[in-house]
Amino acid sequence: MLLLTGANGRTGRAVLRALDARGAAVRAFVRDGSQADAMRDLGADEVVVGDMRDAATITPAVAGCEVVVHIGPPMHPDEVQITKAFVDASLAGGVDHFVYYSVMHPFRRDVRHHALKLDATEFLVDSGLPYTVLEPSRYMQHLEPIWPRVRDEGVHAMPFGIDKQFSVVDLVDLAEITATVATEPGHLYASYELAGPEALSQRRMAAIIGEVLDREVTARQIPLDEMAAAAAAKGIGEDRVQQMRVMNAHYDAHGFLGNSNVLTYLLNRQPTTFRSYVERLAAQQPAS
Repeated sequence: MLLLTGANGRTGRAVLRALDARGAAVRAFVRDGSQADAMRDLGADEVVVGDMRDAATITPAVAGCEVVVHIGPPMHPDEVQITKAFVDASLAGGVDHFVYYSVMHPFRRDVRHHALKLDATEFLVDSGLPYTVLEPSRYMQHLEPIWPRVRDEGVHAMPFGIDKQFSVVDLVDLAEITATVATEPGHLYASYELAGPEALSQRRMAAIIGEVLDREVTARQIPLDEMAAAAAAKGIGEDRVQQMRVMNAHYDAHGFLGNSNVLTYLLNRQPTTFRSYVERLAAQQPAS
């Protein structure tokens, strides 16, 4: 049995589908019991309801599991405490393998959620629990929330400079790798940088989207104040909005580039290119 935390999030759902494709027995950890049917539809064998900040709900969720795949809530200020609770429960429960879903370049301490991932990784490594750390780059799927506007209005807008480069990676590829690491031998005590295969600016991404859609698509930098106001209007909390400011300001200054060799090795095939991803998205969500 494998425990998957954060199972109802965007990453968790993708990983759950990939694990189901491998026939893994998965216990999905969710916060809301109303999500249980959806988790079972995606392949979960069991669903447990709990709070990542409540150790009393974590211990029974871990019980009987050989593997834990821990995907924490995004940009959460309690990342370290939450991860410690799952590591401690895994140690007490005799878990054989703890897979921690981190972020590429956790040493970027100017960005709080990167720094917290680094602190959590240090605790995990020092705990003595057999582990694998996955360090993904920025997702290609960040395009999806703005896809209708990009497709219909020809504007690709992000809150950082249009010429800063990123090694964006397909979440489907990441989910496949997570399932591989969690179900196959040979990955203990590894930390894997998972960057996409191309260095792409927002300007170049817009050009590729335009080529796929056969229309002009321009890149635009969203001012951070505008980004923050839009996020707050969607009900995103003040702390996360502030962390989004910090993260995007850092990306605006430095970009986010990594190396795709490990991604390619773990996939045992060529990674998905941005063009291929956009073609897939356009087929799934064509213009009306």
